[in-house]
Amino acid sequence: MITLRPYDRTDAESVTRWIKDSSALFLWAADRFREHPLSADTFDGIYTDKSLNGFIAEDDGLVMGHLFMQPHPDGRLKFGLIIVDPDVRGKGYGKKMLLSALEYAKKRYSPRSVFLCAFDTNQAAYNCYKSLGFAETGVVINHTFEGKTHFYREMEYAL
Repeated sequence: MITLRPYDRTDAESVTRWIKDSSALFLWAADRFREHPLSADTFDGIYTDKSLNGFIAEDDGLVMGHLFMQPHPDGRLKFGLIIVDPDVRGKGYGKKMLLSALEYAKKRYSPRSVFLCAFDTNQAAYNCYKSLGFAETGVVINHTFEGKTHFYREMEYAL
C-alpha cells in the first residue's frame, strides 16, 4: 500500500539519484534546475519556499516517489516535481502515488481542482495523468531544451 509522508531533507539524496541524466532532469523539472547532476542541497533548497509542501511516497518502507503540493489563491492545488524511482517504474507506483496524493489533497486542502503539467515528450507521465482523469486545460508553455522546443501542457483534475 502506498503511503505519503512529509518530505525531509534527508530524502534529497534518494530523489536526486533517480535523475539519471540532463534529459530526465529537464522532463521532470522543466527549467527549475539547470545542472545535472542535481545536488541534494540544490534540490532541498526548493523547500525554502514555504508554499511548497513536499511528500515522499513509500510502499512497505521502500521510498519510491516524490511530489509537492502547492495551494494557489484561485482555489486550485498544484502537484509538481512528480517522480518515481526508475527501478520501480512501469509497475503502477506512479498511479498509486497520485491516487494517494489526490485523496490527501481532498482531505487536507479541499481544493476545487488539482493541476499539474506534463511535457508532450514525456508520454508515460502524460498517459498516467490522463488515465487518472486529468484533462488538458489548454494552457501550454513552451520550453527549449538542447535546441528543441517542448510543450509543457497543463492538466487538471476536477474534485
